[in-house]
Amino acid sequence: MNKTILTGIFCAVCLAIPAILFIMHTNPEPVPDIAYSAENQIILPELLYLSEEEAKLKLADYPLKIIEKEKIHHPLIPENHILTQSPSAGAVLHEGDTVTLVLSDGYTEYVPDLTDMPKEKAAEKLETLGFQVSYQEQSSDLIAPGSVITQNIPADTKIRIGSEILLTVSTGRADTDSSVSETIGNYIGMDFQDVKAQLAELHLYAVQADTVYNPDIPNGTIISQNIPAGSTVPQGTCIQMKISLGQITVHMPDCTGKNITEARKLLEDIGLNCMIIYIPSEECPLDIVISQDIPPDTSVAKGSKIWLTASVGNTSYVISTGGWSGNPLPSFNTESETESESDLSGEELVTDLYETAPEIIPEAPENIETAPPEMPEIFEIPEPEPEPEIITESESESESLSESESLEYQEAPETAPF
Repeated sequence: MNKTILTGIFCAVCLAIPAILFIMHTNPEPVPDIAYSAENQIILPELLYLSEEEAKLKLADYPLKIIEKEKIHHPLIPENHILTQSPSAGAVLHEGDTVTLVLSDGYTEYVPDLTDMPKEKAAEKLETLGFQVSYQEQSSDLIAPGSVITQNIPADTKIRIGSEILLTVSTGRADTDSSVSETIGNYIGMDFQDVKAQLAELHLYAVQADTVYNPDIPNGTIISQNIPAGSTVPQGTCIQMKISLGQITVHMPDCTGKNITEARKLLEDIGLNCMIIYIPSEECPLDIVISQDIPPDTSVAKGSKIWLTASVGNTSYVISTGGWSGNPLPSFNTESETESESDLSGEELVTDLYETAPEIIPEAPENIETAPPEMPEIFEIPEPEPEPEIITESESESESLSESESLEYQEAPETAPF
């Protein structure tokens, strides 16, 4: 009987233990929040997606150093709103610590030049870039019907994606007479704007039907025309022409404040050659770009050399190693310019001497005494035994030379050159 009772109690306990463990697991005790009450500790708040003004206002009461890095394209986050923060929200900081913020520029893009372009091609180009298009019509003696006369936002202007661009489209001229015929000339190699004016006098139109980049043909030069020279056409006829855009151009980015490795990659990715000049700077750390020779947003021919001035830190004495990443370093303690070959372009580069550090030439110590070199020991050759020995003529001569040879040395000067 007792055995049965004990067995029942044991089974009940075995069944109860898993239930208790399950209840404890599903209903854990709440963990109290850790309160940082120390006066020198700061809990960094959440700044993501706030505007720049809101973020700075939120950090105004904290003794932290705020650094804003370059803006980054983002199709959703509005311009000048926080994309990332470092450290993340909740990090424990102290007075003087740095918080780095990256802002959105709202994803901007450059507006292309659309004048003289048929409105269908102009609209296609704008929509590909993410802009919206609207039209208005206006008569014109120079511009062919259906082609763009003007655009409300000038070319090479950087605006936000999704913006609307208004195109003024030509309806042509009202004084054309289709019963009157005109003779077409050969316009290949001529400037498009000049030809457009010439054809307007004949009540004809020059249409920029296509464009192509060609570094050997100047910008605006006519490459081909769809109606051969000598043909006779009625007034109001549109002559389709292919125009050269010359050298491919890119927009110069802003490299100031960036690390030289990042700036070099930024330039090379768009087809520009990065050249570097190093100078000492008390304000900029090592390898940070101080300035550039071409301002940002300037149109630059692809393949151009861009000179960046970078910092070597707070120093007045730099020894040139030459050829650093394909560029020479300045030498501040030499009179002659240092030449080195570029590993990238194969051209010889001459480093400019921006600053010369004072020459520090230590004086040589006076009265330096030098001990004469030790004389080698001379061993006496034992006399041969009285046995008869045959001595050849060559051996006799070498023995006489060794006996007559004298070891001489020159004493070192009293003062050795440094």
